[in-house]
Order: sequence, then C-alpha cells, then structure tokens
Amino acid sequence: MIYAGTVSKILCPALRLGYIVAPEPLVDSLVKIRSAMDQHSSPIDQATLARFITEGFFLSHIKRIRKIYAERRDFFIKQFDELLGDRFILQIPEAGLNIVAWLKDEEDFPMIRRITLEIGVRPSTLSFFCIQAKLKPAFVFGFAAWTPTQIRQSLVKLASAFRDSGRDLSYGRRPEPRPRTYPRELKDAIS
Repeated sequence: MIYAGTVSKILCPALRLGYIVAPEPLVDSLVKIRSAMDQHSSPIDQATLARFITEGFFLSHIKRIRKIYAERRDFFIKQFDELLGDRFILQIPEAGLNIVAWLKDEEDFPMIRRITLEIGVRPSTLSFFCIQAKLKPAFVFGFAAWTPTQIRQSLVKLASAFRDSGRDLSYGRRPEPRPRTYPRELKDAIS
C-alpha cells in the first residue's frame, strides 16, 4: 500500500511539498520517478520537512490542527443553522474544510449572490467547481481560516443583510409590513 499526501493545506501552501509513505522495495523507484518529473523543490525545504515528520512534529501538528478545525466546523454549523437555517440546508461532509449550503428556494439564488457580493461575505457558488454538471443552486462556505468570532460576525452580517433586503428570502415573498410604532408624544399628537 502507498500513502501520499501534501503539506499545502496542513502546514504551508507556499512550500508546495508532498510526501509518500511506501514499502521499502518501492522507495528507489519512486525517488527516480520523482526526480524525472520534478526538480523544483528546494532541498532545504525537503530536508526540513523530512525532519519535521521523522521527529514527530508533523503528527502533533496534525492532531492540534484537526481539533481546531473540528471546533470551528461545529461552531460554524451551529451558528449557520441558528442564523440561516430557514434559507439553507447544510450538506455536512465527513471531512474537509468547506461546507455546501443548498438553497431552500432556488429562485432566490441571484438575490442572495448579489447580497453576498455587496456585503463582502463571499462564499463560492457550487457551480464554480463544475465544468458541465447542472446542479441546483448552492454556495460553498469555508470555515477553517476563520476564528469563531469571525465566523459569527460574517454569518450575522449575512443574516442581517437578508433581513434588511426587504424580502423574506426563504419563501420568495415580501414579509408582512410591521406596524409603525411612534413615541408617546407623537402618538398623542397624531390622534
């Protein structure tokens, strides 16, 4: 069995390094293949990563970061469902750093897309990741790079923008007008 991975998302995207765990008899062949295909990686970066892995720092880093990402993921799901659950259905993956949010009312997609662009909360559209597939409208939200405070602020901002848009997006119609309230002095003057 051969196991291959990358440190791009786990450690540092700028390193552009990966690793392979393979049976001893395959190591020489894999080294030859790799040197024929790619000679762009810095030897010092490779040596540093190899030491990082062999001395156990990589494993402890993975354990720590998995815990952080799991906490952020759970926090995102809870906050999203609380603030936006009336408009979206989350598709919760078993792993990963993104979550797909399917619209309950597909007709609201253009308006929601416009609002997200206007307020600077910019989830990717799911269709961005597809070449030919025709999918129902959905957004892809990332959570790993954000603190719980940032996650909450962004979701509150998005929920507030939907509310302030003057349209109840979950049902595709305008909400009932709210009764006007006046200060007592003005109310007495009107009556």
